[in-house]
Amino acid sequence: MQSATTDKKYTANPSSAQEPANNSSYTDENKYQFVSLTKDESSFLNKKRKSWKLANPRGLYTFRDQPIGIFSCMLHIATFLVCAFLFIFYLYLPHDKELINGIGSYSNITPLERFSRVLLIGLILFNLNSLKVNIKAYPIKRYWFAMASNSLFHAVLLNIYYFLFSILCIAFVGAAQGMDLFSAFEIFEESANYEIFLIIDTFISAGIIWYAFRFCRKELKQ
Repeated sequence: MQSATTDKKYTANPSSAQEPANNSSYTDENKYQFVSLTKDESSFLNKKRKSWKLANPRGLYTFRDQPIGIFSCMLHIATFLVCAFLFIFYLYLPHDKELINGIGSYSNITPLERFSRVLLIGLILFNLNSLKVNIKAYPIKRYWFAMASNSLFHAVLLNIYYFLFSILCIAFVGAAQGMDLFSAFEIFEESANYEIFLIIDTFISAGIIWYAFRFCRKELKQ
């Protein structure tokens, strides 16, 4: 009687151990199922793969196996230099210095504005360095300038949208009080709420850069 129960106990173990193996293989097969594409879907993906990618870091990362030509690389370098100039011009506008007769020019940048600009430049350099580290781990020819220019161009566009939205908000508030845009902006800049706006602006600008350069921090190995 005792030997019969032990035999029954051991014969049940292989079947129980086999079930998770079958389940794991079943889930793996379902995970990597191939889907047949129609002619229109295939042509759409080919257009996306071969399209110009100027402010599209997601598309560049998705089709990173697509070779980058010399002409495209030159275009990416030119785009990167133009966007870098626009971004630096946006951060260090020439009207930050005012001229006083008999004294000279002085900078009216507050410490919070200076900290915000240093933070934004630091975030850009951090993401570009992360991109360099990822390319060293998985080299792709001419990928650094391509992703750097796409990410920086995307950040410039998002900052332009944000700047226009801020201008529209100030213009709307000024129009409600019977003022033009410049008068409303001068009054807002001298108000006590301007410091709060600078803090919020710093967080929003840092979030824009962190979002625009998110594919620089992703690993390239598939």
